Amino acid sequence: MNSEYSIYKLEESNFNILIPLMQNCFGMDVDVNYFEWKFRKNPAGFVVGYYAMHESGEIAAYYGVIPELYIINGNKETIYQSCDTMTHSNHRRKGLFQQLALHCYGNLRDESKLFIIGFGGGQSTPGFIKFGWSEIFKMRYYFYPKLFKSFQFLKQAVVDEIIDYKRIEHLTLKSNITAKIHSEKSAEIYQWRVSNPLHHYKTIAVKGNTHTYESYLTYYELKNKLVLFDFYISGESSGANLFKYLKAKLTNSHKGIIAFAQENSKWAISVKQYGFISNPFNRGPLHEKTPFIFYASDERMASFGDSKNWQINSFDHDAL
Repeated sequence: MNSEYSIYKLEESNFNILIPLMQNCFGMDVDVNYFEWKFRKNPAGFVVGYYAMHESGEIAAYYGVIPELYIINGNKETIYQSCDTMTHSNHRRKGLFQQLALHCYGNLRDESKLFIIGFGGGQSTPGFIKFGWSEIFKMRYYFYPKLFKSFQFLKQAVVDEIIDYKRIEHLTLKSNITAKIHSEKSAEIYQWRVSNPLHHYKTIAVKGNTHTYESYLTYYELKNKLVLFDFYISGESSGANLFKYLKAKLTNSHKGIIAFAQENSKWAISVKQYGFISNPFNRGPLHEKTPFIFYASDERMASFGDSKNWQINSFDHDAL
């Protein structure tokens, strides 16, 4: 480590030091409440993060992972998601990312907790691969352009708004159980995820013939788009009602609805059945693909390196 810098473990008392990094690296204006939500209130546990401080007192870089509960081969486990990799523009090309990442990985390895997932960026993915990470599949955008709404008659759908997630927990818990590895979606975790202070989420649900909820859908508005955050459909009629409701929410100020999902997954196939499309070209709107990468022991990397083991969508990535 360059003698100008010192490494420290992130504690709750210094969440505020990350605020200028978020602004410098991502152009995001957040306050300490965002980090309180993300790093401390997470039902899966407290963040594992390290930051580098320059001798001038300026925050130089940060690297961390947050714990998440996943179901792996039927067993509930805590794994970690890499997020908020940041190096201030004044301190790049100093090897800070590597030093902080190695501190973090060493900590998890010593505690036998080394199982990390991540969504790679164009610049960060080669660095992760260099550390031994593996790319399993690509995530891509699926979208429903506002223009499509003009060709459909969208009568008002009858749905219920959900605030208490216990009411649909029987659905959220089984929403992606067809895969060997998928996120745990208990009511507590779901409530935490939709409490992200950066967005205002809305969940709607439809009851079946037994008068219990059989399908749900969660979305939020982001600038000029609606974002499909999560859904589970068990009845054809209820699924149609939920997506009609969402499409009817498009106004003249919106460009459309977007979803982010594992390429060729069951979730992706489902959204296409409801009229979503993807950009097949290497340019143009929403053509980008995001690598899904993970890092674990050699044994686990060999066991879970097949994309068919996973079910990943917007719920797993959104705003992290």
